[in-house]
Amino acid sequence: MGRSTTSRTMDKVKGTPRVNKDIPKTRTSKGTRDNSRRYREKIKNDPIKLEEYRAREAERSRIYRKKINEVVKKNKKALKSKRETDRLRQQRYRDKKKEEIAKQKSMEEIFRKLERALPKKMDQKIEVIKVLYSKYVEPEISES
Repeated sequence: MGRSTTSRTMDKVKGTPRVNKDIPKTRTSKGTRDNSRRYREKIKNDPIKLEEYRAREAERSRIYRKKINEVVKKNKKALKSKRETDRLRQQRYRDKKKEEIAKQKSMEEIFRKLERALPKKMDQKIEVIKVLYSKYVEPEISES
């Protein structure tokens, strides 16, 4: 039979798990993204590893191109469909980038207009920002 409680110690008064205060809040590793970033930095800092990495990547790319060429020689329709899908994928990426740039520009314009509309005196600016914060941000926090 298993235990009826979890392996974590429970606070008897509140009924919540106890947290060890000695453990730092930030962990050394946050996941794949950080591991990949550290790996890339490590490779960049060591010229020998960088050369090895480039050689592996060149070999991988060469094998990929060879396989593609074999497929192309056997089937021209496959090449045509691949080029079409690549073209569409690249076009979607370009469109997405254009939209991101347009949104960024419009946000910058909104902030410029907003700063121009704020009062000149710092005390009044702070008061206006507090009112806007209480009106728009605090209701979202309380809903969550």
